[in-house]
Amino acid sequence: MSETKSPHAGLTRRSFLKTTGLAAGTVAVAGTTPTLQALAADYEAGQKATDEEQIFCGVCRGNCSGTCKLNIHVRDNKVVKTSKRKFNSYPNGEIDRICLRGLSHPYNIYGPNRVQYPMRRVGERGSGEWERISWDEALNEISERWQKIREEYGDQAIAYTRGSGNMGTISGVASPMFNVFFNKINATQIKIARDQANTRGINRVVGNLGDWVLNDPSDFKNSKTLFVWGANITDAQMHDWHFIVEAQETGTKLVVIDPVLTQLAAKADKWVPVRPATDAALALSMMYVMVNEDLVNKPFLKQHTCAPFLVRSDTGKFLRMSDLGVEPQVVETQRDQVSSASSSNKGAAVGQSSTVTKTIDQPAVLDSDGKAVGADEAADPLLNGTYDFNGIACRTAYDLLVEDIMDYAPEAASEICDVPADTIVELAHMAIDGPCIHRLGWGSNSYTNGVHAAHANITMAALTGQIGYSGAGTGIGDFKPCWGINALVKGMTAAKYPMISALFLPEIMRTGKYKGKDYPIKSLYIYSGNPICNQVNTNEYLRDIVGNLDFLVVADYTFTDTVKYADIVLPAAHWFEQQDVVAISATQCFIYSEKAIEPLYESKSDIDILRLFAEKMGHPDLLSLTDDEYMAQVIDTPSLAKLGITWENIKENEDMYWYPDKPWIPWENAQFKTDSGRMEFYVENPTVQFDMGQEFDVDREHLPHYFDPAEAYEGSPEWSKYKLILLSERPRFRVHSMWSDNQYLRELDPEPTIKMNPVDARERGIADGSYVEVFNDRGHCVAKAVLNEGIRPGCTVYPKSWQQNQFKAGSWSELLTSVYDPVGVNESYFDNLVEVRVWNEG
Repeated sequence: MSETKSPHAGLTRRSFLKTTGLAAGTVAVAGTTPTLQALAADYEAGQKATDEEQIFCGVCRGNCSGTCKLNIHVRDNKVVKTSKRKFNSYPNGEIDRICLRGLSHPYNIYGPNRVQYPMRRVGERGSGEWERISWDEALNEISERWQKIREEYGDQAIAYTRGSGNMGTISGVASPMFNVFFNKINATQIKIARDQANTRGINRVVGNLGDWVLNDPSDFKNSKTLFVWGANITDAQMHDWHFIVEAQETGTKLVVIDPVLTQLAAKADKWVPVRPATDAALALSMMYVMVNEDLVNKPFLKQHTCAPFLVRSDTGKFLRMSDLGVEPQVVETQRDQVSSASSSNKGAAVGQSSTVTKTIDQPAVLDSDGKAVGADEAADPLLNGTYDFNGIACRTAYDLLVEDIMDYAPEAASEICDVPADTIVELAHMAIDGPCIHRLGWGSNSYTNGVHAAHANITMAALTGQIGYSGAGTGIGDFKPCWGINALVKGMTAAKYPMISALFLPEIMRTGKYKGKDYPIKSLYIYSGNPICNQVNTNEYLRDIVGNLDFLVVADYTFTDTVKYADIVLPAAHWFEQQDVVAISATQCFIYSEKAIEPLYESKSDIDILRLFAEKMGHPDLLSLTDDEYMAQVIDTPSLAKLGITWENIKENEDMYWYPDKPWIPWENAQFKTDSGRMEFYVENPTVQFDMGQEFDVDREHLPHYFDPAEAYEGSPEWSKYKLILLSERPRFRVHSMWSDNQYLRELDPEPTIKMNPVDARERGIADGSYVEVFNDRGHCVAKAVLNEGIRPGCTVYPKSWQQNQFKAGSWSELLTSVYDPVGVNESYFDNLVEVRVWNEG
């Protein structure tokens, strides 16, 4: 909550401002950093001089997942600095923290690229030619053009999408308010398609508890070995780094599996430089060792996994007791209409409950006497065996898995993943000698075989039984939802049209069809995101999506690559200029974010923009509640009330932990959210993440496999032209493209670079510090070469998400493939081959 601090005795306001530089309109932030000129701007609205400094409770709401609490220091209604603020409710000690990004927020709020007022494009798209217009002019034009588009092409022709630029619950990416408005006008929701392959691979085995879940990081110290697969936590999730240090100090061994010698790998007890895109082969080979040496946890496999389930050879389905003449059970339960923090585009009335009817048809297993019985009735189910059902051979799911992993003996897998066979055996023994945690990052997720890498890893947890208790687990662990919030606020109606993946959008825009039927999309509204910078294959996005749009509207607080191509730009408020609550965080806390200052210039919060849209589109009462009333609707649910969590309590306490007494452990006591309640490493009914009618190999999706990615491997179709794999890293000085134009951080990180192994550089005549052109058939970019022996030969690594205007030519996302796995439907950021040459400026 806000506090007030008086100036030091004997120091007047004028002398204080003069000393700090505020009297001249600047703030000196350390001796060598740039000064904050924007505080001298002729800005009047909401400013009232006082003799006090106010400190507000804030949250850093970028999707690094840290969601760190901040003190927001305000003088004369200007944010002059930020500092760390303690969590009040975290059960495992203080986790007050703040990184350089969190310390540099004033440079974002008052940056030279701040969008100050609504603008209309007057030149060609992308030319940067604008005219200032009023809010009323902007809203009239938007509403009129949207109405005409709907009349000519249908309601679905208006689409909306977002990125991850604001983790708020009312004016951010978890807000149900966008669904309230856009569902009302029957618009099409375009869902971003990134970082979903891990989720798909894990959740199809254990059920959906959330997108990216793992034991609370404070539990790392309770594991004997912490495996980190493809995550440079020191930079990408630096808020979790201290948990790893603390774990190592208490004796936990750190194993890092990564193609690159990252900062985290350099701190590891063991670094395993796996070949890119081959994590599934490594995990499958570790399972081979476990099975071959009879090290698997058989009691766990029998009781808590699908291992003993009989699988029919004709259909690939589980043999059910109904096949054997036993009638299924029908069970009815009541379920309240509440959801987790990730809002759906479907909805119902607030407080509505529904009756859920579930038919239970138990899978059949072979009991110890060789007879087929229901899985829950078996005294001691067999892991191995066959059964004849009406002439149809049935085998246990475990036998099918074992048959699968027998192709991955350490010697054979070593040829695939370039990890020595004896190292694979060593890793398998470490993974058996638990408790162990496997923390998956976004590395293996970023290829077209990423679903199977995660599927293999979670299957290894089924073999070891190391999941669901302290020190043991497998998952991603970036964001954890605070369950029980209500996404069905007043005015919510069900969406008329399906949610569509962003990866489908280029084809829809080219053809005007979705699933073979006419489905023109003519206008796109983008908020909290920068897809032209962050989505794969920029040139395709500009050509096929932007090039086929009649009308593009973007709301943002700063000029981005996407703002540059808009027809109408709306100035959005910064996080500190609006009240909100964060319900998705690394700490599984609800965290209150106070409004510290009035929105600068003519900017407005997302929810206020939606209110204006609703009024102009003929629905003036659609978003009629106050922000506080909507917060209460979202937070005040029976399940949260049992924990003492209410909107008023969150405001009073600032943060409230969902699990107040101990670290959160997902799947605790082997409670899985699959139909059987068990880990189903054999996927009976494989499905796709998004359905556009795409075909996929059902047989391949039953069990985890290794197969080559689309492009990033030796011998791929592009190998004759391009022989370097292009990898990216999440840098510590940005979160995706956020903080890109932060003057403070640009002194530390001034321009795009690409890291190369010196061997690869010498072969191409590239010197350290020289400018090089990175290119393939999709595009190119120019960056400064940084030679680094920690980069695997044959690979290059770039810090992601620089803006187009920060390159000498091109941009990183031009190079990235838009080919996707039909099951995961996930952007494959690493599945790219490129070449690099000395840049010829001419």
